[in-house]
Amino acid sequence: MKEHQHLIDSKRKFIFLIIILGSVTAIGPLTIDMYLPAFSAISKNLAAPEHLVQLSLTSYFIGLALSQLMYGPIIDRYGKKLPLYCGLTLFTISTIACCFSHNIYELIFFRFFQAMGACIGIVAPRAIVRDIFSPQESARVFSHLMLVMGLAPILAPLCGSFILLIFGWKAIFVFLTIFGIFCLTVSHFAIPQTTLPNPDEKISLALKKYWEILHDRNFIVAAICGAMIMSGLFSYITAAPFAYLEFFGLSAKRFSLIFSLNSIGFIAVSQLNAYLLKKIPLEKVLGRMLFMPVFTGMALIFVGINYPQFWPFTITLSLFLASIGAIIPNTTALALSKQTKHSGSASALLGTIQFSFATAISFLVSKLHDGGITSMSIIIGSCGILACVIYKIFKR
Repeated sequence: MKEHQHLIDSKRKFIFLIIILGSVTAIGPLTIDMYLPAFSAISKNLAAPEHLVQLSLTSYFIGLALSQLMYGPIIDRYGKKLPLYCGLTLFTISTIACCFSHNIYELIFFRFFQAMGACIGIVAPRAIVRDIFSPQESARVFSHLMLVMGLAPILAPLCGSFILLIFGWKAIFVFLTIFGIFCLTVSHFAIPQTTLPNPDEKISLALKKYWEILHDRNFIVAAICGAMIMSGLFSYITAAPFAYLEFFGLSAKRFSLIFSLNSIGFIAVSQLNAYLLKKIPLEKVLGRMLFMPVFTGMALIFVGINYPQFWPFTITLSLFLASIGAIIPNTTALALSKQTKHSGSASALLGTIQFSFATAISFLVSKLHDGGITSMSIIIGSCGILACVIYKIFKR
């Protein structure tokens, strides 16, 4: 890590690096959140039932879950920048294809490839942070990245609603195409190459490297704990449009506002986490923070079953989502803490585990959707409870 310390030898360089990495990482949230207010418009325009429109989101999640494994060994072999260029180029091309979709099946298909490109924005920045910073500092940096990333869920639905109202749903993908080109340009000029290409890192040995990483108990416990929390987040993203737009009867504008307010709580807790990490060891902070989704998860289950009203549901859900802002950075840093040699592969495997769990759970939410909020409340709340139970039992 010392050999990379010159990259952040001033506060200005540190802030600039956080903003740039956060912007690239924000491709994922933007591509998800911007088109959520357009679900009904897509359904009408493409003459598709709502559950098929929801599958375009599930298709994206599947792409995120599966494609990260592809990038890990490539990053270890060729460094961070070349895979970043390739992934962002794929994202841009497939986003253009989404604009020209003639039916819902084409949109579902191109959303998968869009996710294949977008997931490099998750794998590469995480590996870059691991190359430069210690585990304790990595957790603080990931928390700061949450500040930049958290702006995406705040601005994206509002921006998506505005574009939808003025230009229609396809214009949302035009905007994402422009953002992809911006990130491709910025990654060339501003993101550092923290590791040089290494011919000794054989892509053919990818499975062996992944198997070695899976033998790191520290990695497994933190990865699964983070996966359960991310499952709660993905379940919320999948079910929220229909819960708020249909069950509670909100307009697209008000739904976007609720989505944005939830993101503010997410950002606030992530910055509280960064402050606590200045004084308290990483594992101790994580152990305490995991109680937050337990209590809010139990409250959410109670509300969903016994009192499915707007304010009780929204408040308990918002508190649950806020806890994610602390838990995801800490579990990420803890999982990668011992993976100095293969940071790219470890980052990819971590993302695959998290997104695979999250995709499966969000698909379950979609299948169990009955027009109400009971099933989503039970599933989201259970994810929070299980995250704490897994960490407390298996970490010992």
